[in-house]
Parts: sequence; structure tokens; C-alpha cells
Amino acid sequence: MKLIIRLIVIGSLTYFLSPFSVWWLAMIVSFIVCYVSPSSGLNAFVAGFLGVGLVWMGHAWSIDVSNESSFSTTIAEIMKLSDPVFLVFATGLVGGLAGGFASLSGTTFRQLFLKQKKRSLYS
Repeated sequence: MKLIIRLIVIGSLTYFLSPFSVWWLAMIVSFIVCYVSPSSGLNAFVAGFLGVGLVWMGHAWSIDVSNESSFSTTIAEIMKLSDPVFLVFATGLVGGLAGGFASLSGTTFRQLFLKQKKRSLYS
């Protein structure tokens, strides 16, 4: 359940703050959200990956549709890709990886400040 909440918070903040700020604000949002809410490393990575990646892919797709794929077709020809849709997926992948690693960094940074329980030999 926390994964879904984290995913929605990261995705919505990224979506609403992106038009007014720099591209790397999504990574700061992912870092802060996963720093504030404790989770495991994989859970945080998935939340950041999907939250930022889906927003970036949706934004790239809307730009592609608005200019009738003229820009993505030109870039796909330069990069020798068979289909310009690969650029939309590549944008989502890059954004997802950046958001996922930022979320993972937020979770591990939080764990630096937690006190480790001393384990007994018998527990």
C-alpha cells in the first residue's frame, strides 16, 4: 500500500512541478519522498522508477503527438531507429532510472541516521 501512495505522490509532484522548474527537480522530489517515508530499497526504487518514468514518458508522448511526430521521426532517422516510438520509451527509461536511483538514495540516506539494534547472540 505504501508503494502505491509513494508512486502517486512522486508522480503527481513531478507532473505538477515540472513545467515550472528544471528537469532534475523530479529527482529531488523522489529523494525527499523516500527519505520521509521509510521503506525497503526495492520498494523505493520501484516507486521512483514508475513515478518519474511514467510522467516523463507521458510528457514525451504528448509532445510527440502535438507536433505530429515530425521531431521524433527526424531524430529516429539520425539515430538509425526503425520506429520513433522507441524515443518515447527511451525517455521514460532514462527518467525512470534517474527517479529510481534518487528514491533509493533517499531511503539509504535515511538509514544512515537510524540506530542499529544490537543483536544478542541468542536472538
